[in-house]
Amino acid sequence: MFKKRGLLIFLLLSFSFVFAGLTINLDSQNVLVGESVPIEITTDQSTITHLYVDVSNGGFDDPFILFDGIDLESGQAEILFLAPLIAGESTITFYNEERTVEKVIKINIIDEATEKPETSLVILEKKGNVLYKKPDEEIWDTLNPNKNIEENSELMTLEDGFIILKEPNNDIEINVSPETQLFITRLRAAENGDIDIQYELKKGKTINKIDEILAPGSKYIVSSGSVVAGVRGTQFGFEKTGGTTKVRTFEGTVFTSVNGVLFPINANNMLTYNQGEQPNISDIDTNLENYEQENQPEEDTEKPKEPQDEKEPQTTSVPTSPAPTGVSASIGDVSFGKQQKRSESYLVYSFAPEFDFGRFGFGIGFNAYQTEIDSPLYYGIPTQSASPSEDLWSAFSINYLKFDFSSFYLRYGKSPAYTKGLGLFMNNYYIPYSRVLDAELRLANVRVGAHVPYEVNSFVPFVYSQASDVFFGYADLNLGAFNTEVTGVFNLREEIPNNEFSQAYLATIYRDIMFFRLGVEGDVVLTEDGSMTYGALVGPTINLPPYFQFMFGVNYLSARFNMEYLNPYYEYNVANDIYMDLDTDKSFGLMGKATLNIDPYLNVIFNYNRPFSESRDSLLKGDLSLNLPAMGSFPELKAGFTYMQYNFLEDDTVDNAFLNDNTNLNGYIYYPVLESSGVIYSVNYNMREREFVYSLSFESREF
Repeated sequence: MFKKRGLLIFLLLSFSFVFAGLTINLDSQNVLVGESVPIEITTDQSTITHLYVDVSNGGFDDPFILFDGIDLESGQAEILFLAPLIAGESTITFYNEERTVEKVIKINIIDEATEKPETSLVILEKKGNVLYKKPDEEIWDTLNPNKNIEENSELMTLEDGFIILKEPNNDIEINVSPETQLFITRLRAAENGDIDIQYELKKGKTINKIDEILAPGSKYIVSSGSVVAGVRGTQFGFEKTGGTTKVRTFEGTVFTSVNGVLFPINANNMLTYNQGEQPNISDIDTNLENYEQENQPEEDTEKPKEPQDEKEPQTTSVPTSPAPTGVSASIGDVSFGKQQKRSESYLVYSFAPEFDFGRFGFGIGFNAYQTEIDSPLYYGIPTQSASPSEDLWSAFSINYLKFDFSSFYLRYGKSPAYTKGLGLFMNNYYIPYSRVLDAELRLANVRVGAHVPYEVNSFVPFVYSQASDVFFGYADLNLGAFNTEVTGVFNLREEIPNNEFSQAYLATIYRDIMFFRLGVEGDVVLTEDGSMTYGALVGPTINLPPYFQFMFGVNYLSARFNMEYLNPYYEYNVANDIYMDLDTDKSFGLMGKATLNIDPYLNVIFNYNRPFSESRDSLLKGDLSLNLPAMGSFPELKAGFTYMQYNFLEDDTVDNAFLNDNTNLNGYIYYPVLESSGVIYSVNYNMREREFVYSLSFESREF
């Protein structure tokens, strides 16, 4: 009997605390993280009309209770306790001004969240210099815009840096402003929509957009020392500068904890906390649009670059992240001048404005050309396989088309440059003045893509043509401990010469260790005469961001294997019947690469390959691009120089070691007139005629 009464008394005390005329009732002493519980205060003492409240962990729906206290009307009051976002215990103290009444209750904060699988963040947009430190590594590396951001990694934007990150399966974005450093502590997401995303802002500013109400049990937490902000669905800015932290709520409510005390910050309000002082809640000092503009650098967004002149390609790959959701337009491709496609040259007149609507983009072009300066004007994109058209409707064609989603990517436009693996067989290969189709399927840690070199020449009549004989597909797998890439390259030419490749298979495995990237590439190449050649390259890449990168490797080449055969000059070579050299012996060799990048003013790349076999040629390559900004009356200028020399310092039959039958050389000076279009003065060295060829044109070019 006494045991039953004792149990009943214990249960009653679990929900009610009575202290000398002051009664405190709550539904439960156990509250889930991020949830709330009402607290009822009653008293039978008429002298108790106002109480102050302290809380060790958590807060109240009215944040000013912590500053002003609560009034009791007719001896009663009710407040709503907000549990913090981290499990633990909360101690709440009620007292009057004289401290003659002081009562304490305790609430258990419970986290029942289930374990969720790891996810990653994709890059929607990147500007300037952004550094990235992988999990369990100590060395910063330059962030590739195609890189996925992992749990326990760290990001740092420099003065000109800016980046937008997105959780691929939820409407969650993080805008990281210049001079910001953050450490991502949790990246988890379940198929049912539950998420657990947490990061620590060490310095700088972020804008966080959670455009959907998160499921119960989900967490989105930003912390900075003693300040922690958590949300369920809102848009807010989080800023840490020195000892000052500011939280601005643009939409919804941000539950901000300062030293364990929770303050709900509603829309159009902000919290300011200076270390050692009380937090201050006030009206917000800006709106979202202005705040976004204030915290972006002036530099252009970094996107995969599309070389539009055969003499200066830029290495790119198919991007792996969804496109920004903004709308943009540009004049696109404007060209007036000489262009060479394979063995034919044309005088081309092209105007193709481009429009981007986030994940969708398109451009309709007006194209015309002449085969000679005194020949008739033909309409459409020039091609060797189609008959010239004098119908004005033939001038219109698709110059650009893009679909960019988290699981699928398709782009039709001017050929970028492609490097696969470490560049042993395919290095900076592209198709001059031609449009191509690239598609990619993205499945978790696997990307599968294809390159199809077809282009549309005109709408009426509908004419399309094959821009190249080289097709390839690839699969890129992130296996955790290392990454691997497998590429198949196919030559679909109807009649392939015996000394030309028919198929090539490239496989690469690499692993990042501190500031080293150790990679191994193995290639197998089949030639039309039935022989099989192969090559291997192993070596580290040393990154010293943001300016320097060094690569050193040891390679083995079987007899007949041609290193870097698919290069920027491949299409020009095959148009002039220059194919593989099948008289080479097997050989070991060394290769080195050095890069100096002072963005956006200077970029220098040197490559040197030195085989040990006397039957093989050494190869020296150099690329330089220079950007001179406008100063006073001096206009902005861009200049570039590309040099390639086979058998460097090893051919005793040549008169000039730098300009001879083994030399490819070109340079340009570019004067921008309108957006990315301008006047280009080019100089090229004809190695067969041993003479320089000069040209002047007006065209579009991406640098």
